[in-house]
Amino acid sequence: MQKLQIASVLAEQAKKMGKVLEHEQFDLLNVQLRAGEEIPAHSINNTSIIIVRKGDVVFNVEGEDVSLTAEDVLLFDPNEKHSLKAITEVDILIVKLK
Repeated sequence: MQKLQIASVLAEQAKKMGKVLEHEQFDLLNVQLRAGEEIPAHSINNTSIIIVRKGDVVFNVEGEDVSLTAEDVLLFDPNEKHSLKAITEVDILIVKLK
């Protein structure tokens, strides 16, 4: 068992992106954005699961806008091009499968 604590840092800094945990089967990343902040289009070579812990965010996936809240989970297939924009302050977990 391993307990992780992911603190909110947006009061001290803008846009936070980083790896929280590295495991042989997956990486766990955390993204925190203030309202209006964006991450430009990119793709990931792995299947990834997006879990919104807090806030509202819009992902553009292969040209289609997908709105997510803390009630949603999004699954990316490898190499799907996507970008995102925080509508409100957001805290997102990304599980990148290996």
